[in-house]
Amino acid sequence: MNETRPPSPRRVPMSLRFRLIVGAAIVAVAGAAWAALTYWGAADKKQEVVVFRLCVGSDRSKCPADASFVRNEGEETVSRWAQRQCPSYKRRRIIVNDGPAGCDCTVADVTCSSE
Repeated sequence: MNETRPPSPRRVPMSLRFRLIVGAAIVAVAGAAWAALTYWGAADKKQEVVVFRLCVGSDRSKCPADASFVRNEGEETVSRWAQRQCPSYKRRRIIVNDGPAGCDCTVADVTCSSE
C-alpha cells in the first residue's frame, strides 16, 4: 500500500528569516524616530500663552473682580511678580493702565509666552 504523507512544512532559510526580522526592526525604528522628530522637533511648535490681570494697590476690596490683587511695593512690583510667576517662559509683556475711579490702583495685563 502506498501511504501518502502530508507534505512537510517548508522551512524558511535562516538568512531569509534574519533579513525579515532586520527589515521589520528598521521600519519600527524609523517610525519611532519620525514620531519623536514630529513631536519634539517640529518647526511649528504650539505657542503656550498665559495671561494674568493684576490689580496693583494697597486695598484688595477696591480692586476689580476680574483682577488678582498684588500689594504695591514700588515701581518694580509688576515686573518682579512676572519674573516669579513666569520663570520658564521666554517672553513677558506687561501693559499697565489706570485702575477704575476710586480704586487708587493700577491694572496690569501680564502675558507670558513660550515664543
